[in-house]
Amino acid sequence: MERDPQQRRLIVTQGDITLIPLKEGALVNPSNTGLILNSGVGAQIARRGGPFMQQTLHMARSRLRNNRLDPGKALATEPGQLHAKKLIHVAIIGAKKVNNRLISNAILNAYDMADDLELRQVAFPAVGCGVSGFPMDKFLELFWRITAEELPRASHLREVYLCVYEGEEFEAARAYATEHADELPKSIVVEVNETGLAPGMFR
Repeated sequence: MERDPQQRRLIVTQGDITLIPLKEGALVNPSNTGLILNSGVGAQIARRGGPFMQQTLHMARSRLRNNRLDPGKALATEPGQLHAKKLIHVAIIGAKKVNNRLISNAILNAYDMADDLELRQVAFPAVGCGVSGFPMDKFLELFWRITAEELPRASHLREVYLCVYEGEEFEAARAYATEHADELPKSIVVEVNETGLAPGMFR
């Protein structure tokens, strides 16, 4: 059966986000303003992206104003050895305040950049909920609302992943997705991957 070309998918899953195959998409990295891959998703990218990932980001940072990525802003780079077309870095760590406005701007800018790059897929972690300590319930509320607005009107995006690493966070995301699925436009189909990601599942 042919898929409706107007249909969008939102897939909620758990595990290592760098394992998601994004041949037509980007992985979102909640970064620090200095683009240092030293914790959270950044550390996973450094481990799986190859030996030149950090060097690539140093070069990208050197072209930015004040040698830093401003909080909430997005920057696209090459993915190294990851199974993605692009990486989209959003600056969270280093901001004076990690609040609703910062997280909303980061999510919005990542969506805009992915669509501007004519990508069909984008994978988000729980932005700001790791080292920065942003509450998971607030992130889910913001992510859900922004996705409901941005995904249906995107020119190119068709598939969005929300991938959380910890089991407790996944339970919160799964429960939220189940409870709030009917708040999304009918063009968005929600799928919950109960088993999560595994290294060999996409081969």
